[in-house]
Amino acid sequence: RFIVRTAWLYSYYGKNFVKTMVNLAKTHDTLNVVNDQLGNPTNAVDLAYHILKLAVSHDYGIYHCTGSGICSWYDFASEIIRLSGVDATVSPCTSEEYKAKHPDSADRPKWSALDNRMLRCTVGNDVRDSKDAASSSTGTATMG
Repeated sequence: RFIVRTAWLYSYYGKNFVKTMVNLAKTHDTLNVVNDQLGNPTNAVDLAYHILKLAVSHDYGIYHCTGSGICSWYDFASEIIRLSGVDATVSPCTSEEYKAKHPDSADRPKWSALDNRMLRCTVGNDVRDSKDAASSSTGTATMG
């Protein structure tokens, strides 16, 4: 049996943080994004690729499969907006400041980064860093 854990999943398709930031930037001059929550943005294509590699390996176990590199939501949003070319400013805020403006928002952990150690030890960890993978979800062709 395989158990694969991931985090901060995004894709060119479906509803996700990347699309939300780009769409908000089209209608807002400034986006306030939390800067005190850290994790690993994970491209869905990379996740699918590694799940397929695991499936044929028969190296059963519990795996973390996330993008390499750790950043805050603010860092990730800043890169998304830069890549999108939309003219908007991304401003950092704390979780508490965000919660005060959006009281119905979910509470999130300050640290949700995962280490892909088991992946590295079995089928290899070729998961891209969010800065290398985000362009496929923002619709840009290259990464700066």
